[in-house]
Amino acid sequence: MAVKIEKLTEIARNAGKIVLKFYRQVTEYGAKMSEADIVTEADMESQKYIVESLNRCFPEIPVLAEEGLTSRNGERYFVVDPLDGTLNFFHGLPFFSISIAYVDEKGPCMGVVHAPSTNETFFAVRGEGSYDHTGKRLRVSTTAELKQCLAVTGWPYDELLQPWTQRTVNHFQELVQEVRILGSAALEMAYLAAGHIDLYWEVGLYPWDLAAGYLLVEEAGGKVSDVNGENFSLSTGRVAASNGILHEELIGNLMKCGELREEGRYEP
Repeated sequence: MAVKIEKLTEIARNAGKIVLKFYRQVTEYGAKMSEADIVTEADMESQKYIVESLNRCFPEIPVLAEEGLTSRNGERYFVVDPLDGTLNFFHGLPFFSISIAYVDEKGPCMGVVHAPSTNETFFAVRGEGSYDHTGKRLRVSTTAELKQCLAVTGWPYDELLQPWTQRTVNHFQELVQEVRILGSAALEMAYLAAGHIDLYWEVGLYPWDLAAGYLLVEEAGGKVSDVNGENFSLSTGRVAASNGILHEELIGNLMKCGELREEGRYEP
């Protein structure tokens, strides 16, 4: 069975219904890398449904998923985040999402980000554009001046990366309209694709945080790269995304906040 974006969208939306059954009901969680990096029953139930659905519909395609399932063979595979923004979800905040991407030898070629709390769905197919659940084609913003930008970043769980992120917040706060930290990388990139956010950068991420969002931004006319301006890669966990117009300024200012060492850490 050929992979169809309609099926991936259906699976993501059904997973959203599962997640909403737990919303503002969850009282227990498990910590992973830190007290901020948590997993709940909603994460596990959502992932169980998504992985089983993908395996049933596309048994020949392996799945790379966040919560403990890491089957990947060959150059084609699915990448799944069953609940991106778990900390928001746990505290009853509505900014969280489900992300599913299909990756081939060239990178993400299909992607879906679904926001259950607002019932918004964003999807993209390589070469065919990005769209929302109403069928409206997504376009990045046309903002051309930093001082008019809404910029977004996120806190890495790795304490060694946090000082660099703090410097970027301090630096950009002097340049843009506002810097926000919203807490769901996949949904932040979807909103950038839709023109609601102008600039986004973050480090310490994983493929499931980025795969679908990357395609949404690219297909909406935006630009995605490494934070140092080099080509974007799912494996580095680093992303800088923009409406394209301001990408050189985004990278130039990020480079003023520290240099990248070979092992992937940031320092002054």
